[in-house]
Amino acid sequence: MKFIHAADLHLDTPFVNVKSFSKQLQNNLQKSTYTAATKVFDTAIRERVDFVILAGDTYDNTQRSLNAQAFLKNQFTRLKENNIQVYLIYGNHDYYRNNFSVIEFPANVHIFPETVSTETLTSRDGLKVGITGFSYHQQHISDDMAQNYPIREAFDYQIGILHGSVGSDEYAPFTVNALISKGYDYWALGHIHKREVINENPDVIYSGDTQGRNPNETGEKGFYLVTVLNQRTTLDFIASSSYVWTKQIIDAVSDDNLDSLINKAMKFLDTETPELISFTINNAQRLDPEIIRAIQRDELLTYFSHQTLNGVMYQLTLEFNQEQRLQNIDQKYWDESAEQVFDLNDIKEMDQKLYNIDLIREHLNDPEFMQSIKAATQNIINQKHIGEES
Repeated sequence: MKFIHAADLHLDTPFVNVKSFSKQLQNNLQKSTYTAATKVFDTAIRERVDFVILAGDTYDNTQRSLNAQAFLKNQFTRLKENNIQVYLIYGNHDYYRNNFSVIEFPANVHIFPETVSTETLTSRDGLKVGITGFSYHQQHISDDMAQNYPIREAFDYQIGILHGSVGSDEYAPFTVNALISKGYDYWALGHIHKREVINENPDVIYSGDTQGRNPNETGEKGFYLVTVLNQRTTLDFIASSSYVWTKQIIDAVSDDNLDSLINKAMKFLDTETPELISFTINNAQRLDPEIIRAIQRDELLTYFSHQTLNGVMYQLTLEFNQEQRLQNIDQKYWDESAEQVFDLNDIKEMDQKLYNIDLIREHLNDPEFMQSIKAATQNIINQKHIGEES
């Protein structure tokens, strides 16, 4: 038996903040989620899989554009013609709304309702398979939905589909032990855009998204081709990204000029495959003030926007470091102040309406985002401190 586990296709991702890119690159980015999705379905047909699992957020939002629906209907019809089933759940971005879809999908597409339910099929090699899941019916689900999944039934192979996250939040929180206790063979997870094998035997797997959507979603994205043979499950990762987001660091030295910085950046931009690269110039305090001002006027970004390279300079950040570390007492007070200033509870209380916005709440609850805010604040302080010393 073979199946594909994919999640978070996010068709129609808007890709904001790319207006400085060429029109061709902007168009290619807008198409990239569709290009990645097409690779999912092409692979399913080429590998003659029994079925495809789409574990939530197939669309980027609950409005589900006509173009996205027509695209999926066409792809699902291709799968039907090849005797391939589709098992789809809706997530927090494209949550379930009765009778909302404008276009009806072919009969091989099985969409799970808002209550946990189980679909069954018999694979080409004769395995009786159970697939259990549910679709979001609203944007946020704080209930532990894993408790509603039944204990393993009389199947040769049972799969759970769940769009959620480990721990306590508003996206169907669960514990790994709770999933394992169900006795299933495979858990196909969605929602987290980072590929991760949480547990083996049984497999509890995040496939990640199929196309990185912003600079924080770095690295190759894709999906899993899963093979079950002689009661053994093996996973093959299939890359599907049109563009890969990466981060690179340039170390500045005191005699750097714009030309030398261009040469340093070129070593990263001359790539074999398309990359969107966020650059950080480390130790920017070593640069001449005129060079710093030129960079802050986006002159390097503009220069590279006119170059024809596989690597694209998406972002350029100056990182100011103190050549001498803070005195121990200063560092102590900074650390203590940072804990107070960046307290998430205080931020929530300052503007509850702002925190209620889904995108903002997701960012604020992301520890890496809060850490980046702290780092940016320290960077501003360092730049000001250096300016006062010069």
